[in-house]
Amino acid sequence: MTVKIEKFYQLLHQELSSALGDYVYKGINVVPLKIQFYLNTIINSAVFIHEIEKLCSDKAMEELVEVYYEAFFIKKSIYKKTTLVTNDIFRYTYHQLFHKTKKTDADFFIFITNKKFFSYTKPIKDALEQEGKKVAFIIWDLYDLDKNKRENIHLPLTNFPSFWKKDYLLHYDFVTLIDRANGFLPLLKNKKVIIIEGDVESQHVLGKLGKINKFKTYCLQWGFLGKTVSKSGWRDVPFDKFLVWGDFFAENFRKYNPELQIVSCGHPTLLGSNTTEKSKVILFAVQKEFEDHISTDEVFNFIHFAAKTAAQMPDYKVIVRSHPDFEIPDTIKNEYLSNENIVWHDYKNFSLNQSFEEAKYCVSISSTVSLESIAYGCFPVYLKINDLPLQIHQLLSENSAFNHVFDFENFVVGVQHLETKNLKTYLANFKKILYSNLGSAAVNSIVCEINE
Repeated sequence: MTVKIEKFYQLLHQELSSALGDYVYKGINVVPLKIQFYLNTIINSAVFIHEIEKLCSDKAMEELVEVYYEAFFIKKSIYKKTTLVTNDIFRYTYHQLFHKTKKTDADFFIFITNKKFFSYTKPIKDALEQEGKKVAFIIWDLYDLDKNKRENIHLPLTNFPSFWKKDYLLHYDFVTLIDRANGFLPLLKNKKVIIIEGDVESQHVLGKLGKINKFKTYCLQWGFLGKTVSKSGWRDVPFDKFLVWGDFFAENFRKYNPELQIVSCGHPTLLGSNTTEKSKVILFAVQKEFEDHISTDEVFNFIHFAAKTAAQMPDYKVIVRSHPDFEIPDTIKNEYLSNENIVWHDYKNFSLNQSFEEAKYCVSISSTVSLESIAYGCFPVYLKINDLPLQIHQLLSENSAFNHVFDFENFVVGVQHLETKNLKTYLANFKKILYSNLGSAAVNSIVCEINE
């Protein structure tokens, strides 16, 4: 599967590059970005995965490449074009009126593209400020703003859109990002920018702007790789440094970014635990529905399976933990009131660390939470709920002496088999390659790297 996807990626990338040439907008060649993220959308879709699984000849591969090549050039209607340009001008005017530029002498700026990144970067911000450095935030729009964090927040004064420029609308998704990101430039020259995750378009645009406008960008790992068997969102990453949790991640990111400076610093918010022995406790970490990869029904199937596992394994305590974006309905909880070995951990009442401390096994569909649980001595398990191949499933099968991926049928037997093994040394060694440092030690390592 991976070989097929990689071949498709290279063939379509070559065809589109040859057809498009270069298109430089305000100093940035948009074409490589456009192609990269178009391909990322394709190869991470369930439809494409099922299409490429069926391929059995070079001719079929060429035909599939041609389908997606032609889809790239679908023309926009006159109405659509007019609407896009009108929106651009409106945004420019709105930003000039309401995105008031504030003076700042900050040394570092943290680019927030998700509210949860405020808490993730807090230990790093605190450590920098303890050294006497000044830290501020930059965000796209007011809806990215945490209502409890309104100080040192900066919004961009968008550049006026050059909509008369040839092929502006063909590359619209990226030229408009460049105009918005350029609105940060008065703040950023000769400064340093901290980015989290690093796989979305706006972050890549900011990284490329940094190369030509004398500010450095440092990306902190959040989560892991792509949704399916490929990870094009992390190809040709344009940042000055990519600071990852440990050598396991560095090795996999480096495959697609051979020239990127990747440094294993550790996980800044995981504290870890030295618990030596754990009782029979299985944590099921609920995820939210996700595009065409995890449906709402599949999330509910996961919850019901956790409850039924409790009935099948009465000598185990089963914790079912809710997700901030997916509450577990009371109707489901009430359905299993007779199962005395089920405990429901609402994320509002139990920290993730508290759930980890109890668990011996941590089960999810595809979440990094399972890998993070290793820091607390948990054995990570992934429950395969559909036929989509996932990157983390593949990597664990290639790099582990034990099975980490089970389906509904073999889960109970699989866990019972793991109970016969001595997992302590294996987990301790796995923890070392996943996380170079944890908590304050990781924060100190990150701060050291971005201070250079």
